[in-house]
Formats: sequence, C-alpha cells, structure tokens
Amino acid sequence: MNAYFVRIAADKQVVGLFVAPSVSMLAALVDECVDPNECEFAPARMGGIMVAGKATATWPLTDTADEDAGQYENPTGIEGSVLSQQWEDDLRYVPAALEWKPLAPEAGVLTKAKLASKSHGK
Repeated sequence: MNAYFVRIAADKQVVGLFVAPSVSMLAALVDECVDPNECEFAPARMGGIMVAGKATATWPLTDTADEDAGQYENPTGIEGSVLSQQWEDDLRYVPAALEWKPLAPEAGVLTKAKLASKSHGK
C-alpha cells in the first residue's frame, strides 16, 4: 500500500490523503468525492497526521451519531490534528520536495471502465 496526497490541479485545493495499492485504485477512491480527471497526486513520504493533545474520540468510532442526518460527534476521530514534521515540511515549507503528477491518465481508464459496464448493463 502507498499513501498519496491529492489536490485539484487548477487551484491546488486539497482533496485529501489516500492509501491505495495502485494509482488506478487511487483514482477510484478520489472519484468518491471529486472528478479524478481534475486532480494531481504526489506520493507521501514518511510522516503522519497526529492528534494534538488528548483525543476525545476512540477507534473504532463509538460516538453519538445522527446517522440519518450524517452528523457525528467525532466524524473522523482526528479532529484538531496536526501534520508530522516531515509532512509539514513537504506541504508547507519545501513544496518542491513532492513530485505532483496528473491523475487523469488513470482516471481515464476508470471512466472508460464505467462507461463499458453501463453499456453492458443496458
């Protein structure tokens, strides 16, 4: 498995941090929230996201939830988190440390597969 930072290519807006076994599976994950054809990715180097101070959440998440409304007391369990020093450097201070690549080639394969499965379902 590999970890990847993903952003919108045009304005560099953050999409998220993803873990996937391949770039094609990364495109499928990104497709859950935005069009992966508009994105670029960079492999994440060693680092992490840490909860600063004492966390109120536990994993597995056991907080009070209004599932019908999609609202949770602790939606992710990492509210108030901070980046490790390495990721802080990579994402804030030394942006040239990451090599950003377009996700569109893999997203195009995903799009073609979706279209093929739709045409076979008719």
